[in-house]
Amino acid sequence: MPSRRQLLQASALVSGLGALGLESSLAFAARAAAQGPVYAYVGTYSDGGKPWRGGRGQGVHQFVLDGATGALKPIAGAPAAVASTGEGAKLRNPASLARHPKLPMLYAANEFEAGSVSAFRIGANGALTFVSETPCGGKDPAYISVHPDGRFLFTANYASGDVSVLALRADGTPDASVTAVVYKDVEACGASTPCKPGADVVPQAARSHEGFATSDHDGPHAHMVHADPKGDFVLVADLGLDRVISYRFDRITGVLSQPSTVAVSESSGARHFVFHPNGKWLYLVNEEASTIAFMRYDNATGVLTLVSETSALPKGFKGTSYASGIRMLPDGQHFVSLNRLHDSISIFKVDARTGAPTLVREEWSRGNYPRSCTLDPSGRFLYVCHNKQGDNVTVFRVKGGDIQFTGQYVAVGSAAAIEFSA
Repeated sequence: MPSRRQLLQASALVSGLGALGLESSLAFAARAAAQGPVYAYVGTYSDGGKPWRGGRGQGVHQFVLDGATGALKPIAGAPAAVASTGEGAKLRNPASLARHPKLPMLYAANEFEAGSVSAFRIGANGALTFVSETPCGGKDPAYISVHPDGRFLFTANYASGDVSVLALRADGTPDASVTAVVYKDVEACGASTPCKPGADVVPQAARSHEGFATSDHDGPHAHMVHADPKGDFVLVADLGLDRVISYRFDRITGVLSQPSTVAVSESSGARHFVFHPNGKWLYLVNEEASTIAFMRYDNATGVLTLVSETSALPKGFKGTSYASGIRMLPDGQHFVSLNRLHDSISIFKVDARTGAPTLVREEWSRGNYPRSCTLDPSGRFLYVCHNKQGDNVTVFRVKGGDIQFTGQYVAVGSAAAIEFSA
């Protein structure tokens, strides 16, 4: 814990450099000293089950962040990972992570048939301590998030095509006395606008041998669930139904109601989305079409309106590629999306007046099959997780609306997602 004198010295140094417009490594080091260390946690596929999962991770891997360089280093005195194998293991395929917005708690979605959520307390040294494992009521939860109020947790259950709402106690632990409430994606559409899976566009060769490069439309597949910026609505991207579902959210009871939906092109595969800082524009990655769907969002009603769909791949590209993660850059004028098989990061510029995205360029991801990307708390570094044949995390420096590879690789088997302690 930094002393009062250290805090004052760090604050004075950062303020002085900021007034000069100099955000140097020294300034960030001073800020880090004042705020304390930041820790990073990498979720993995630790149990393959199916070939596409990988299964070479050890569980949730633990690191401390070097704020000046972006490097991830082992936590002194802590195990390399919270194990997901062996006797008493409380994890299985912890491929998605989420942090509590106010408390030192980390949650992992265990992606297997009897899906569950494992909760951990973040210790003073950054090491995780297991708290509980709670059933989520759905199969293969592929995404987890926490409402901004910190009272409820959500999982998007890929295999069962539904979304779960779990209550959290005041200390951030899941309330085991309250059964998770599950909402079926297909029921959100109603009789007037029925939901049905799009055509299966997975290549026959991939289906025949269950290769690692697969995607499907065999049924509803909830792939992401997240509250809107104000916390009034909860949005769900369903890959199999090619839709984004918007539910009104009751902050007291956790009930999801009054769903509305918006469809993207058939068989495009709605996967992950990100909001613009203005809260009025949403950008959705379509996995199978490798496109970015641009939507306008009415934060009073939760209604989304599709405006356009833009390719995330370079002009003239031929072959198979599956889009995956997406992240808004700190400048609010650019965002990045990931392309698996093309193994690249697409950089988009946002029109300040209309919100329309334009592909600027692509950057090699420096690994195979990039699945997700996350910014560190400072917004200075972008971390890309490669699972399947990649088995690493690559680190990029954010420079305004662009990124630059730092030369750093972090070896993590079947790396799926990264989350930070602050």
